[in-house]
Amino acid sequence: LFRSAAYIYKFEMRREVKKLFLQACMNHGSLSLEQISEILEPISQSYDDTAILGDVKNLVKEINSDLKECNQELKFVKHPLLGKEYLVFGLTFETPASKLQHHYREADQLYFAKLVETMAVQEDYGISWVDMYNLPNLPPTVKKDLTKRRVQDLITKWTQQGYFLEKDDKLFFGPRMLVEYASHLKTHFSDYIKDCPLCKNVVLWDIKCDRCEIKVHKECIRTFLKRKSNCPSCKQVWTTPLN
Repeated sequence: LFRSAAYIYKFEMRREVKKLFLQACMNHGSLSLEQISEILEPISQSYDDTAILGDVKNLVKEINSDLKECNQELKFVKHPLLGKEYLVFGLTFETPASKLQHHYREADQLYFAKLVETMAVQEDYGISWVDMYNLPNLPPTVKKDLTKRRVQDLITKWTQQGYFLEKDDKLFFGPRMLVEYASHLKTHFSDYIKDCPLCKNVVLWDIKCDRCEIKVHKECIRTFLKRKSNCPSCKQVWTTPLN
């Protein structure tokens, strides 16, 4: 009986830990490894579960098991532009507009869609602040609603949520975009955005084969070349430097 009570107590504590951590992930949208530690440390102390600090990936696996029926997921993704790993909270269904949160105005949602469309066809998938303020083909009613201040506020909000990131005075797709909108990007911009042939996840910046120009994740091809010496796509000898 004592053992059963102890098990129930431990189970309840673990459930609280998962609930609090998931809530933090939902609030932030995406978390760096440093942020994960900052969030989990006080939680682990409060619920006497210090083991989670060294076993975050197993904690995420447990949470994802609970989220399956909710069409939500937590996923680790390494952002190539920053070289950092993030834990992303994302929805796994619905349309791009509904993913963007229902509480945004129609003008905001149309602006988001046009912003993504404009960035997706750029060679570096980036956009300058000047171009952000002057997106083409926006309906006059939308332009009227979107003041310069409103655009700044939206970009700040979406960047905080992980959809975008700022680097070198430009805006790029953030870690959450790579997870939540990967399917949308590959479907609607298939001439510009494709899967890595090795891991089958979306690849944007990373590295190209000199011969066939197929794009692959640098970490994927580095692992692949430990076993083989050819490009996974054209089968020719891989010659692109990895550094």
